[in-house]
Parts: sequence; C-alpha cells; structure tokens
Amino acid sequence: MQKTRKFLYEYPFAIFILFLLVAYMPVLLPYFHLKNDVLTQNLPTRFVFSESLRSGFSPFWNPYIHFGNPQYGDMNNGFWNPIQWLIGSTVGYNIYTITFEEMFYILIGGLGMYKVCKEFFKKDTAILTGLTYMCCGFIAGRLQYFCWITGAGFFPFVLLYFIRINKNAIVSNFLLGAISVFLFVASTHPGLIIGAAYFFLFAILLIYFFRKSYLQNLYQKHFWLVNSCFLLLSCILSIIVIVSNSEVLQYISRGTKVSLPESLMTPTTLPSYLSLAFPLPVHKSGAFHTDIAMRNMYIGIAHLLGIGYILKTTSLKKVIGFGWPLVFFILLSAGSYFKIFAWHYLPYLGFVRLNGEFSFFVIVILLIYGSAGIQKMLEEKPRWTKKALNFLLYLCIEICLLSIILIFGARNSILFSSSISFSNFKTGLKDLIDDTSCWELFLLQSMILVIVTILLKKYLFSKTKVLFILLANLVITTWFVLPYTGLGMMSKKAVQQVIDKFPKGIQTQDLVAINDADYIQPKNNSQFQLIASYSKKIGSKEPDQYPVQLRTNQQMINDTALYHFIKKQSYLFLSEDTALMTSTNFDNQHLQVQTAGAGFIKCTIHNDQYKWLTLLQNNYKYWKVKIDNKPVAHFTGFKTFISVPVPAGEHVVEFSFDSTRIKKWAYLNLILLIMAIAIAMIPNTGKFKLFK
Repeated sequence: MQKTRKFLYEYPFAIFILFLLVAYMPVLLPYFHLKNDVLTQNLPTRFVFSESLRSGFSPFWNPYIHFGNPQYGDMNNGFWNPIQWLIGSTVGYNIYTITFEEMFYILIGGLGMYKVCKEFFKKDTAILTGLTYMCCGFIAGRLQYFCWITGAGFFPFVLLYFIRINKNAIVSNFLLGAISVFLFVASTHPGLIIGAAYFFLFAILLIYFFRKSYLQNLYQKHFWLVNSCFLLLSCILSIIVIVSNSEVLQYISRGTKVSLPESLMTPTTLPSYLSLAFPLPVHKSGAFHTDIAMRNMYIGIAHLLGIGYILKTTSLKKVIGFGWPLVFFILLSAGSYFKIFAWHYLPYLGFVRLNGEFSFFVIVILLIYGSAGIQKMLEEKPRWTKKALNFLLYLCIEICLLSIILIFGARNSILFSSSISFSNFKTGLKDLIDDTSCWELFLLQSMILVIVTILLKKYLFSKTKVLFILLANLVITTWFVLPYTGLGMMSKKAVQQVIDKFPKGIQTQDLVAINDADYIQPKNNSQFQLIASYSKKIGSKEPDQYPVQLRTNQQMINDTALYHFIKKQSYLFLSEDTALMTSTNFDNQHLQVQTAGAGFIKCTIHNDQYKWLTLLQNNYKYWKVKIDNKPVAHFTGFKTFISVPVPAGEHVVEFSFDSTRIKKWAYLNLILLIMAIAIAMIPNTGKFKLFK
C-alpha cells in the first residue's frame, strides 16, 4: 500500500486517470448517454465531418445543416481542433468516441490546473486543486455543452504558460504558450475566448499594480514587451482560426450582437451560488431563475474553507485588489444590470447569449484563491479549521432537521409518490430523479456533508486520509449531479442504433421531395434534433435547431410560402423560373445524379424546356459550377440557393465547393505549428531567453 501511494504521488498522472474513471463512471457505463447539446448539436456536426472524410469529400462544407454551412468557420463545433481531425480521420465519430473525447478534455484540464497551482503552491495543494477542477460545478454541471468543456480542457495550459513567460521569458515558454492558445481558440466556443481576453487583461493589471509586493516574481523588466510578443505569437500560430472565423462572420446570423433580451438569457444568478456548498438542491427549484445547467458552481469543501481562511487572514487592500476580477465575472455571468452595461459599452460581450458561460472564470478564480487558503492552512495548521468544520457540521444538522420538517409538512416527497416503479431499474431511477423534491436534495446533501465533516474532524492531521475523504465527497457529489444536467437514460447502444440506420459514409442521395425523403425516425426527436445530419440528407422538414446559420438561409426560412415550396422539391431540380410557384421537375428522365457528397455534386441533365437548374445549397462565395467541364456563372435563386441557367439538350453539370484559399492558410498554420514544436524541443534554443 505504501509503495502504491508513493508511486501515485510521484506520478500524479496516474492519480488523475484513476480519479476520472471513478468520478465519471456513470458517463462511461454503457447504460447512459451524454445528452442535450452534445447529442443534438456537437455529435451531428462531427458525425458529418468524419463521414465526409471517410467518403473522400472535403469536410469544409456541411451540406446538411440549414441547407449548407461553411463548416470551417463554424465557431460552435471546433473545426480546427487537431483532436477532432485525429478522431474524424481514423475511428470516426459516434456516441462512444465523443464520450471518450469529452472525458479526455476533463482529464487534461485537471492536469493543467495541477500544473498552474504548482507554480505557486506545494504539490499536495496542486493535486487537490487539479482533481477538484475535474469535478467542479462548471464541468460536472455543464457537461452537455461540449465546446465549453473543450475550452475548460485547454485553458489551464494557456494560463500556465502566461505565468511561465512572465516568470521566465525563454523561447520554449513562448512557443508552447502560443500552441496552447491555438488549441484553446481552435476548439472552444467564442464566449470563452472573449471571457479569456478579459481574464488576462485583469491578470496583467493585477501583476502591474502588485508588482512591488505580492506578484513581484511575475513582473520582469520587459513586462509589457513580453506580453505583447506573447499575444502576437499566439495570433500568428492561430492564423487559420482568425482568418476563417473573421471571413464567415460576415455572412452568418451570429456575426452581429445578439438582441439585448437575448443577451440576458440563461445567467448564473446570484442565488445559484448556494451550490458552492449545496450543489444538489439547485437542480430542483425555480427560485434560481435560470436554466438548470447554469446553476452549479461547486468547488468542494476544501476550497470553500480555503477561501474562508484567506479572507480571514488577508489584508483588506489585498482582498479588494484581487477581488475585482472575481466580482466582474460574477456580475457578468449573472446577467441583469451589469450585463446591460456590458452589452452597451464593453467590447464583444454583447455577442454572447448564454451568460452562464462566463461563470467558468469565476470557478477558476475561486479555485486559485481557495488553493492559496489551503496552502496557508497546511503551513499554519490553525485552530480555525476545526472551528470552521464545527460551524459547517452544525449548519448541516440544522438543515437536515429543517428539511425533514418541510418534507413531511408539505408532503412533497418521493415517500408519498405513487408513480415510482422499480420493475425496470432505469425507469425507476428516472422516476426517482424526477419526483425528488428540493428539500429531499437538501436533506441528502446535508447528510453527506455531516458524514464528511465528522470524518474530516477525526482525521484532520492525517494528510492521506483527509485527501481520500475530500475526493470521495467530490465523486459522490458528481454522481448525484450528472443525471440532472449531463446524462440521458437511453443506452449508448440504443443511441448508436438510431445513428447507424443508414450505411457508413456519404451515399448518393435519391431525387425525391424533401417532404418524402427517408430520415431517421427516433422515438424522441428532441434528442436527435439535426435529423438531416444523421440521415445524411440535404434539406429538412422542419428548420434546423442550430445556432450558426447563413443570413440568406434565414431569410428563406422566414418566408413561409417559399419554405413550403422548397420542401416540395428535391435537393436538385429543374425549373422554368426562379420565382415562387414556378414549374419544376426532378424525375429520373431529366436528372441523374452520379456523385453527391459534402461540397460536390455531379449530375447529368436531359433538358427540353427548363431554363434553370437549382441545387438546394446556400450560395456561399466558394461555390463553382461547370457545365460540360467548362466554368459558368451561377446566381442566387429562391433567396439563397445555387441556380444556374442551363441550355437545352444533354449536359453534365458539376457543383463544387472550392476551399483552396482556406486550405492554403491551413497548411501555413500547420507548418508554423510544426516549426514551433520543433524549436521548443531543441534544448539550447528552447532555453534561450528573449529578453534579458
């Protein structure tokens, strides 16, 4: 046992893997699946991405969402993330691979936070903080927001190298930091990127204002030049993300500020901070006035005590100075009046719709401040720790008693429910979760805390036992949280059976009306919203529920009469005109499709009377058309689609999405990344100090 403990302490990576497997065991079990946005938005886009690669098509254009989207600039799906390219070009995307991918981000996020804390604190504190980060409220409570979890995975490494370049401005720190920035911006949601910009602005200001005292080791002679060079190098190594996003932003519906009412949606409200100690009850009450997935801000008992101790023992000046970024992100994520101010006056904050996204930075700040308090407690071993545990114990006992009184007084309890049946384990579990009241969750959480607090008091001076108790509490809390915001009750096998209805790869689509096309038909459509993507069919019977949409397509969808007309057509059809209610034709005598895939359609037409051929793909600027292998001009028909005039007779028509320009930028970015990695690995060059 002693050898195992020594091995794990010496190689923390093993601790983090073991902890991930235990804490997220419900996610890894075959009986449940990741739900909501992971399944309705992130998996379908990645599924099309990997199916395109499998069939030899370029994945830069997704033909199945909103009648075609420039996928390379879709900031909602992390197109340039190297992990996505690795999975998409090898095993491909399914419910299993996206689950393991999300677990991977949680693992590296924990390791990154461990390394960040090691820059300031001892190894024990760093390990605890890294493991707590993996189960914090932002990750466990927002597991469905896949592109937030990717950001949570890479962000600690950006923070790590920001700290390191300000401590030691050597070449390898600059290069590895810039690579970390690329991984972060290439994989995550724009809201986290915008939030990160403000986070590092605060970090720079704090270092400057405390340069002669608390943070003097981070303030070097060329401080402003060092950070300017880091920003410039990060932009250079992320050039493909900058180019593709700035290009597509001109054409999509999310390229401008959201409306003020939209910008106040789904905040992490101030009452939600009850979850700092009691994360379970926040899932069962409307008192928090926000989406269930935005409420959890749990940081574990140890860091809560650490924050308490640092507030008790730190000067008011230091508390106020370091408190500004925390207050900023608390108010920003809470929406309300401060978000209205931010929407009007602070750059880019008006583009973010889900305010709860900014609560990620609240968690990061709280964990760092809590770590400082834990480190101080470990060094000073104060009596205050026992007093704080006693206070928490008595508080939890009182909440237990109050919960029991309210449960029986209101008779709002699973004890009085007649709808729960345990004839089927999963059905019974779902009924149990659905029927559990807020006060029952208060009772459960308080009972867990009572047991944990008693054990902590008993083994307070045994470092190993205290760590085990704290981690056990994190694991149990995570298990109880996941069913509310992270897991669905379908088995992974059942989910995959729905996705696998059609053959692997992208097949040539039949020429039938959209209304008559063969789509997957799941029992619960709310879990498979992008039906056309899973079915690999151009067009959808209902507008796709996906946030990124070309503006011209939005105009077509909003024209009800036109949209109904389009749904009566095949994805490729001949017409006498490009006006509503024109005569159309798409039967096999007039049209035969030879090849149809992502960004490429080749067909033969037999035209006797029609003037136009229309492809139901949004007419984005990189589309090109050839007739009989000769380039021809094409136009926008029916408000958004690709229409081309066709002469009479038999002809071969080819539609292709030419992404050559973007590919050139991508190759340049790849070469720069390879060079950066190579230089950083050269011992002498990597250790060369840029500014002396």
